[in-house]
Amino acid sequence: MARDPAYRAAMRRLEPYERVARAVIRLRQETGLSQSALARLAGTSPSAVSRLESGQHPPNVETLRRIGEATGFELDVSFVRMGSATAARRVRASG
Repeated sequence: MARDPAYRAAMRRLEPYERVARAVIRLRQETGLSQSALARLAGTSPSAVSRLESGQHPPNVETLRRIGEATGFELDVSFVRMGSATAARRVRASG
């Protein structure tokens, strides 16, 4: 399956969603919140938080901003040159 080009393409497409999911899960756990509590504080539904944490759906930037605000964090977006995750090549955009 991993050798199938269509499968590999799908995995590459989902990778950014999965990174966002891991970040949201980590933030939620570090703040000691359940999905329901985070949803309530961020003004969204528990199912929206669950979908976001699944890593299978495109994240909504406004929802991410509200999650950050609800937990005392600011949303910070960065672009990393493809094929490299070194800090020297990061371009950051904070908002």
